[in-house]
Amino acid sequence: LTRMRLFALLLIAGCSPTIHAKDYAADCDADLQCAVIVVGDLCSCDCELAAINERDYDKYTNDIIATGGCRNPPVCQCGTGIGAQCVASQCQTVELPAADAGDASAE
Repeated sequence: LTRMRLFALLLIAGCSPTIHAKDYAADCDADLQCAVIVVGDLCSCDCELAAINERDYDKYTNDIIATGGCRNPPVCQCGTGIGAQCVASQCQTVELPAADAGDASAE
């Protein structure tokens, strides 16, 4: 759901010249506190991803809106198969297992 909110926002608001993960909290105690965000030059489809603490997610979306966005925002397919986890008290991006991998092993 978090990625869906992010990508919908990027389409509506455009995109910012540059977003830096270091501008947002990444500390955590549990996986549910972490969210995946797009960072770097959001006017390109570089698809740089980072994980931040969910408490800074509104700040992140407000920063995107405040920058004014791109003239012609691209439609990118970023973040497929990537999630966020709390590892050693820091939010980190992780590759998610394929949805059907668990089903195949159950047979």
